[in-house]
Amino acid sequence: MKKIYIYIVFAFVGSFYSCDEEFLEVVPKGIILPENVADYEAILNSPTLIQTVPINLIDFTDDVVNSIDVVNQSSKANGYFWRPILNTNEKVNPDVWGPLYRSIYNTNVIINGVVDANNGTVEEKNSILAEALVTRANIYLDLLTVFAKAYDPATAASDYGLPMPTSTDVTDKAPERLSLEETLNAMIVDVKEAIDMLPLTNINRYRVTKYAAYGLLSRIYLYMHDFTNAEIYTNLALEAPYTLLDYNDIAASGEEPNYDLNPEVLWQRQGVDGAGPTFMIYSDDLNSYFDDTDLRYELLTVVNNDGLGRSSFPGRYNFGSTFPEMLLTKAELLARAGNYLDAMDIVNELRSHRIKTADYVDQVANSGPEALELVLNERRRELAFSGLRWFDMKRLDQEGRMPAVTRINPDTMEVEATLAPGSSNYTFQIPIRVQKFNPDMPLN
Repeated sequence: MKKIYIYIVFAFVGSFYSCDEEFLEVVPKGIILPENVADYEAILNSPTLIQTVPINLIDFTDDVVNSIDVVNQSSKANGYFWRPILNTNEKVNPDVWGPLYRSIYNTNVIINGVVDANNGTVEEKNSILAEALVTRANIYLDLLTVFAKAYDPATAASDYGLPMPTSTDVTDKAPERLSLEETLNAMIVDVKEAIDMLPLTNINRYRVTKYAAYGLLSRIYLYMHDFTNAEIYTNLALEAPYTLLDYNDIAASGEEPNYDLNPEVLWQRQGVDGAGPTFMIYSDDLNSYFDDTDLRYELLTVVNNDGLGRSSFPGRYNFGSTFPEMLLTKAELLARAGNYLDAMDIVNELRSHRIKTADYVDQVANSGPEALELVLNERRRELAFSGLRWFDMKRLDQEGRMPAVTRINPDTMEVEATLAPGSSNYTFQIPIRVQKFNPDMPLN
């Protein structure tokens, strides 16, 4: 009798897992298998493929300060103090790696099955396939920033990247860990393949469009220091219609925009399990980038017992790509190319929507390096708690642009950990649980 691997979807709410027996002879009662185009689209709409950004990415950064005891061995503490292993308990599903590879598995179900699904047009099937390809590449980019070294063109061919499974059969042997270069190239191939099949608009901001795919390529190439291609895809992403919110109007009216309807959002992503940064405490370093003329400080902070915490606009917190991110990427690329006047025009246009009107003055740079510093400072302010700071810290450290970051005990003022420039602690080790089941997988 033919054996069928059962991919289980409970009411398409994102609770995906394999049974104790990897192969089953029959479909269990009450279990729905993806057969129709609508079934595969429901997987795209499930929390597992919407909530794909690990909140740990913020814990690693210099944006936050925490009162975690230095002897704490939780994954949150291990990330905050940049210890080599996030999860030391081999019996639990590891943070970051576990939920993100679960999501990758779900994209593979779509990629492997939707073209042969019942009903639906070829265009519908291809569009869903394309969305899964882009979503998978986006997840791999987050995984790379945690478990692989920052991209260096001189060593990327030998530095370890990620295993990139394509099978949905859990009995298959885990694929080999590719090089960093191979991993990024595979991601780029997938996104470029997807672009021709994607629509210009979609049913909501969680679903992928051509412009969202361009935005992802902009990020990937920026991470690779491939500024020529980063410019191409940033400009393509910015061809999408968008509106910058004027925070002066929001402050005056008290009508904060819902993230789900925010016109600044290019592609909306939620945190794993729906988590957000609410009440995370601003570090002194991040605080130093703001002053009382900045409405981002007024609208996106809240005072609590531990200090100045993060607040947010209503709705489900967005960790995805935004048009302000694309604008700041464009400004960065212009500054790097020495076109500092145009770079500052972009920065000042954004700032005019963020700074109190009565206090606003243009920022001025007289060279590319001066403009680059101002652009990166503005990126720090605008993208705080967006899930991108660790991405930026890694790529900037590779350029020698990151100072040492310290964790200071708020009670004793003692330095309890230091992330030095060029430190190997910018890269976390493959989880112990994964090592146990894959003893041949090479480590960083």
